[in-house]
Amino acid sequence: MMLPFAATVAADPVPIIFDTDMAGDCDDAGALAVLNALADRGEAQILAVVTNRKCTAGVSGGACDAINTFYGRPDIPIGTDKDGAKFPWNKPSTYTPALFEDFPHDSPVDTELPDALEVYRKTLAAAPDGSVVICSVGALSNLEDLLNSPADEHSPRTGIELIETKVRQTVIMGGEFPRSSKPETNVRLDPPASVAVVHEWPGPILWQGFEIGNALHCGAKLQNASGNNPVRRAFQLRPYLGGFAIDHGKPAHDQAAVLLAVRGIEPELWTVSGNGRVVVDSDGHTQWHSAPQMQHRYVSIKGRPDRLVNIIDELMMK
Repeated sequence: MMLPFAATVAADPVPIIFDTDMAGDCDDAGALAVLNALADRGEAQILAVVTNRKCTAGVSGGACDAINTFYGRPDIPIGTDKDGAKFPWNKPSTYTPALFEDFPHDSPVDTELPDALEVYRKTLAAAPDGSVVICSVGALSNLEDLLNSPADEHSPRTGIELIETKVRQTVIMGGEFPRSSKPETNVRLDPPASVAVVHEWPGPILWQGFEIGNALHCGAKLQNASGNNPVRRAFQLRPYLGGFAIDHGKPAHDQAAVLLAVRGIEPELWTVSGNGRVVVDSDGHTQWHSAPQMQHRYVSIKGRPDRLVNIIDELMMK
């Protein structure tokens, strides 16, 4: 049976797994800040953080741990995708080494952290049925691995059975809607995984396309944050438009996805499509097809984006 999307803030904290490509862009750091701020407000319970892109510096998990530690959550389980996205990405991260080396945390390098799939299966197996929200803001590689996973020591259920039993909602930042003008990065990072997820994922998916984050420039207010804030450092180091992301802010793709995953479709901020499905081609283009019997939907910003910008900036500054 299809479960409805939440339209208001839940009375209890939303149990969430955050699946991030913490390496290339600093909006991932901003998104983890937003998630921790929502957890501080009692709106979210961060069950685990997994990375889905192989960071060339090999410290994406440690960067996540540095942010969680800054917010007083040093013990959140972290897993890394050892294979990495299928699309080659050899550019070094501009900020993960600094977060790993200059901020308190106790994480080893990525190769010594548990595999993302193990963290997914262990976390889902321990969760109450129908409770977990997954927020994916990078390559869909981990989601494909979960789909294809067999029973193991953590659960007698297959990956599909775990998703059907434990996952209430999946929010994916990826694609562009109703039709992409060019392949969107998160889909292009692993097109086969994207195709597998859109065809095989057994529960409802709420899609947030590239066009949403592109309208939300956030992060400039981090100039006023303390020097010991790792998210501020990430925005200071990420080049953007001839300067750095902290100078004028940058698109908040991932922060918006976290907000949706935790607070749901707040009617004063979002409009949402009817039911349908996303189609992904082999190059990573996306296209929307209406289909009342399917379980995908996508969001659009209602009115001016300023309200969302202010909410995200406020949460990143908390």
